[in-house]
Amino acid sequence: MQVIGDIVRLNAKRYPDKNALIMDDKHLTHGQLNHKVNQLAHGLLSVGVRPGDRVAILAYNCLECVVVNYATAKCGGVVVPINFRYKRDELIYLINNSEPKVLFFGPDFISLVEDAKDEFISPAHLVAISGELLDSGLGLTNLMDERPTEEPGIKMDPTSPFTITYTSGTTGSPKGVLASHSAFLNIYQGMTIEGDLQPDEITLVCLPLFHTGGMHALTQPTLLRGGTAVIMSKGFDPDKILDAVSRYGVTLTMWVPTMLAMLVNYPDITKYNLSTLEKIWYGSSAISPPVLEASVDIFKTRFYQWYGQTETGMVSVLRPEDHLERSQCTGREMFNADLRIVSENGKDTPEGEIGEIISAQQYLGMIGYHNMEEANKRTIRDGWIHTGDLARVEGQGYFTIVDRMSDMIISGAENIYPKEIEDILSGHPGVLEVAVFGIPDEVYGESVCAVIVKKQGSQLNEKEIIDFCASKISSYKKPKRVAFIDELPKNPSGKIMKKVLREPYWADRKKRV
Repeated sequence: MQVIGDIVRLNAKRYPDKNALIMDDKHLTHGQLNHKVNQLAHGLLSVGVRPGDRVAILAYNCLECVVVNYATAKCGGVVVPINFRYKRDELIYLINNSEPKVLFFGPDFISLVEDAKDEFISPAHLVAISGELLDSGLGLTNLMDERPTEEPGIKMDPTSPFTITYTSGTTGSPKGVLASHSAFLNIYQGMTIEGDLQPDEITLVCLPLFHTGGMHALTQPTLLRGGTAVIMSKGFDPDKILDAVSRYGVTLTMWVPTMLAMLVNYPDITKYNLSTLEKIWYGSSAISPPVLEASVDIFKTRFYQWYGQTETGMVSVLRPEDHLERSQCTGREMFNADLRIVSENGKDTPEGEIGEIISAQQYLGMIGYHNMEEANKRTIRDGWIHTGDLARVEGQGYFTIVDRMSDMIISGAENIYPKEIEDILSGHPGVLEVAVFGIPDEVYGESVCAVIVKKQGSQLNEKEIIDFCASKISSYKKPKRVAFIDELPKNPSGKIMKKVLREPYWADRKKRV
């Protein structure tokens, strides 16, 4: 297996009549999936997609997301998944930065695309996945109808780009993480081994497919192993999730701590048959000890904690046998990964000392940020990706993350950068100064807190600030708490000391991620 398209090609031979994907009343066998992928790959080639060209997709979870992913890979294109929470300006930035030749969009996003498209530098083709078409636009069926089901036969190097996944930057501009076929295959293989995946796996996917968690941590490893992925659409409804586990006989799922917190507090959980659920994977953000303890008690199954970044891929795991004695550890490096914890001078830290986690680029990591050379120089040094996460080695290869070098907030598995929110709030006429940081949240791991110095005479209140943010940025980025003070603490150079502001909220916490 050399490139991503080999996953569906080989499964079509091994398991042609076995379900690959299920969503509501739709089913695709591995054989049918490969046929549809090949038809769309031929369709993409017919509209001029060539190796290295970008193909973007904006949609809620659907089977077509998976088909587009593999079809783009088979014709040598680069998949650009788009966060479905994006608003107009965020979408325009991403499109103009990645310059896709094709943009697929779901029926829920026709108004957004229609409103933004005149400011797109590209794409040449706007393709509706279903429903209404844009003027002079295409439909997915137009690209697939009567196309050959044979392999497109495009030759490509395994180290060639496969995806550009955008993650928010500290300046507020998202960074596109460019990663190769070989890097992702190494990640999938590592997760298959460390996560004990089996060919008869029935995996419930309720994380967004635009997110690395939904597509690359769960769906792709499941399909690599020849299993079945049950795809859930938008939103997280405990009743629907638990019903799906019971109805489909789900054996594996991945939930972020926010989801686990909702499920363990769901009053009707005991009415569902969850006996088939053999494995629960979790990660992406902090989990509080009470939530983990309740989850283990209620689900009575094997738990696996994963750690990684968009830039590194998944690189560590805390396996089930370690949860009893090491539940507060992050884990240890997984198969195919190569991690170090280093001091500021780049030397490996002794056991118990805190340093930065760095990950070998050679095996799992990104090629680099798309069109961001300065960011690449800061992040990739001598073949190592610097994560910005601080951790200490606990012995026998285990490590625990204790803080982050950056101010990044992880809320409900979404990365949020304070600078973007600070820039928005600084534009409010009543704000003199502002500092934004993360505070503990029992459901979301962290939530956004804004501390503001008002301009003289301003009558600002918390609701006005939250509403102002909601009109400018995605809802998950807006503050959940707003405090007003007379003066922000600063060091001698004039830099705001967020540590001083943050400390009272985190005083009783051992881990800050």
